[in-house]
Amino acid sequence: MPAVMRQDDEYTGYIEDLEREHRDLDRLLDTADLVDRDDRQRFLDAVDELHRHIAKEEDGLFPASLTTLAGDDWDRAMAAWREAHPDVRTP
Repeated sequence: MPAVMRQDDEYTGYIEDLEREHRDLDRLLDTADLVDRDDRQRFLDAVDELHRHIAKEEDGLFPASLTTLAGDDWDRAMAAWREAHPDVRTP
């Protein structure tokens, strides 16, 4: 869905910010040493930020997709999701 909605100028920046947050969290999870006090605090801060991130998706992006995307858009969005998640089985 983000790959399709990103094409609409109204959502481009919003989606780019969400994707950056995904990359930042991935990078943190790959490098954090929870034995290290500073890394532990970075992790706790990231968990707090994750709540805000999820709210931006659940309360912003996902409802907007319901009024923005048409049938063909959903097909493209689902194809992009499957390509990005090849190991996840979908019905």
